[in-house]
Amino acid sequence: MSVNIAIYMHITINGMIARLDNSDFSSESARKDFLKTIKKYKVNVIGRNTFNVASKSSGFPLDGLNIVVTKHKIKLKKEWKNVIVTDKKPREIIKIIENNGYKSAMVAGGALATSFLKNDLVNELYINIEPLALGKGIPLFSRENFEKKLKLLQVKRFSENEIRLHYKILNQH
Repeated sequence: MSVNIAIYMHITINGMIARLDNSDFSSESARKDFLKTIKKYKVNVIGRNTFNVASKSSGFPLDGLNIVVTKHKIKLKKEWKNVIVTDKKPREIIKIIENNGYKSAMVAGGALATSFLKNDLVNELYINIEPLALGKGIPLFSRENFEKKLKLLQVKRFSENEIRLHYKILNQH
């Protein structure tokens, strides 16, 4: 694989990435860390639900290439010249990234991240753990049959109660 793919997710202590209504719970420090980290990847690949949350913020689209993966119609603003909407599979999305001259990408969103991970396309995993537990929510990965071994590369504390874990995926095929 010639494109380095990283997954970046904010999770609760019990592994949820969002409330059932898709509302975000990530802290300001976690959002700042995400924006700082995404700058080194230059490509942001997100699903429809993540797009719906992200597009409401003033920080969207991010610098570089933004790829929204969905089968639904999405209305893009004219000024969003660096946003591509596609319904392609992960391997085809990597081709889009390569064809646009990029060597790395960050993937966010539970089902989309699962799809990349299940297809052995992920090299790195960033997990920001928020000091929150949710009884019900959207899990980090959708229920698919896969298993990945990880190597911890870094633990970063970015507030009194929050940490980020950075892993390398070991068992790529």
